[in-house]
Amino acid sequence: MRNIIGQAVSGNDFFERPQIVRKIRRALRAFNWVYLSAPRRVGKTSIMNHLQENPEADQQYVYAITQSIDSVDGFYKELAKQVIDSPAFRTMLKVTDTLKKVASALLQRINLKVSVPFLDLSLDKGEPINFQTDFEKMLEELDLDGGKLIIMVDEFTETIDNIMLKHGKQEARRFLQLFRELTHNRKLTSKVQFLLTGSICLQPLVKKLEVSDLVNQLQYIDVPSLTEDEACSLFRQLIGPEDIQIDEDTIRFTLQKIDWLMPFHVQLLVQEIIDVFESSGNPIDQAKAEQAYQQIFHQRNKIYFEQYYERLKKRLEPGAEYQFVHDVLNRATEESPLEKSVVHDLAVKYGITDNYKATVESLEYEGYLHQTADGTAYRFNSSILKNWWKKYVC
Repeated sequence: MRNIIGQAVSGNDFFERPQIVRKIRRALRAFNWVYLSAPRRVGKTSIMNHLQENPEADQQYVYAITQSIDSVDGFYKELAKQVIDSPAFRTMLKVTDTLKKVASALLQRINLKVSVPFLDLSLDKGEPINFQTDFEKMLEELDLDGGKLIIMVDEFTETIDNIMLKHGKQEARRFLQLFRELTHNRKLTSKVQFLLTGSICLQPLVKKLEVSDLVNQLQYIDVPSLTEDEACSLFRQLIGPEDIQIDEDTIRFTLQKIDWLMPFHVQLLVQEIIDVFESSGNPIDQAKAEQAYQQIFHQRNKIYFEQYYERLKKRLEPGAEYQFVHDVLNRATEESPLEKSVVHDLAVKYGITDNYKATVESLEYEGYLHQTADGTAYRFNSSILKNWWKKYVC
């Protein structure tokens, strides 16, 4: 297994978590539309890659990433592009005249250089089209010979957020309303499903838009952090190609320093373990493991964590809300745990007592904080993120 940091993986580089994959497959077999709920860096895209590479019988997958899209038309245009360019579409044997007409018009407008035998661009009379309605019509006309098309949309929630930031809350609500109507289209029930995910959690976002009812048709599947045993197994597989001598106790000692066992954090730790090994040799004892852990916070790794800070600057309302979150996270690096009463006092200070709980909830969903067992305080999820924040942001 190669240690590929910062990118989605596939094939032999994928660390399979069978329980999560089984949950997703079970939901899809039940014809549910699925939302993978997990913070960034947990490996959601890699899971999608694995599903696409290993489909069950009669399943065909299409992958689309919509991270930069900020309009309703743009979203459905991208989905149309990926579906038309997919083997599932290009190899269909039964094609209706309606499908030819609709898909030909879509193909003409998405600038996709692909040869589809049954499409004829001369059928397009240059009439205006609505990407959302024509995409839905195209899906209705698909004949998959009893199979199912599963459309995976990566960064779905980022698209909602982009639309809200550019066009306002009302347009974001319209986007979700149209998508809900798509999920209830009975002509699609047995042949088309969606698997959605995103780095921004869906629940706080729809709560902010006051439209939680528009996404209650989705089945939510959580992708948790690794267990300690899973993290040890991943660690061993990643150092496998190297001639590194490190015992089980030292591996667990090092992993416990991470706190929150995200696959990416384990990968980053292994990278630094290898660096220490190359400079000082075997065996890797606890002192060398500690050195590797501290190297995670070197300037060269800033790029992996700056997105946590930049995303807050982008998503939060400038002024009071942003200052409140900045202060909460700063205080959480000093006070562990950070009492909820302190968080409330900060909300009073910045004049946002009416909606601060939703803001803090988004920090929980997106992997910054978690509540203590007794529900009275907050802690950073990750000691890595906490130490990085303290060193580079506070």
